[in-house]
Amino acid sequence: MVRPLSSRSTQIFIACVIGGQLLIALVSYPFLPEIVPTHWNAAGQVNSYGPKWLDTFLLPLISLGAYILIRVLLSISPKIGAAGQRTNIGIVDRILACVFLVLLIVQLTILAAISHLPVDISFVISLVLSAMFLYIGNYLGKLRRNFWAGIRTPWTLVSDTVWERTHRFAGWLFVGSGAIGIVLSFIPSIRLWGIVGLLLLSSVLACVYSYVVYQRLEAGGEKPLSPPFDSGA
Repeated sequence: MVRPLSSRSTQIFIACVIGGQLLIALVSYPFLPEIVPTHWNAAGQVNSYGPKWLDTFLLPLISLGAYILIRVLLSISPKIGAAGQRTNIGIVDRILACVFLVLLIVQLTILAAISHLPVDISFVISLVLSAMFLYIGNYLGKLRRNFWAGIRTPWTLVSDTVWERTHRFAGWLFVGSGAIGIVLSFIPSIRLWGIVGLLLLSSVLACVYSYVVYQRLEAGGEKPLSPPFDSGA
């Protein structure tokens, strides 16, 4: 039996999270001053102020807009295998659910901070970002070759073998970076820059690895190209 494109429970969860973000924004907006903190530095100190709609509605609108945009892209993107497409949509929905949950937590943390509640905003953001990338890393290796999600380099996009090896490698990198990032979250002096550095390094290493795998396949006499790029190869 063909599995559904996306589990109903995941869709309900995403709707609840985005709906919760919008509800929190609507409820909190009247109680906030017109000018509020809108940016904090790595030490958690306010360094920018702006209108209150930025702190209340910006993140919910980003979540809603991103979800709509991604669903549209999924519907118009060229398909590489029906089974792989179903798998990818299910995985992307789970990743989106995690991302939107993180944005909800960040929204609540910001509202708590501007309400003068005792909250360490840089710690919370560092912790949830690290946990998010650890979670995403667990799913990267399950993604199938496509044009819209994953490590999309010239070498992964034309080869199933390169794609699969690269994403397994990237999955381990993201899990490791997320785990280290969780530890770094408890070290105020390096938490944010350390986590950003780890994630950038993981992304660069994954891209370089895809090139190395492709070159090794060619050097070994294999034909790394997969349909529809293998015609004439």
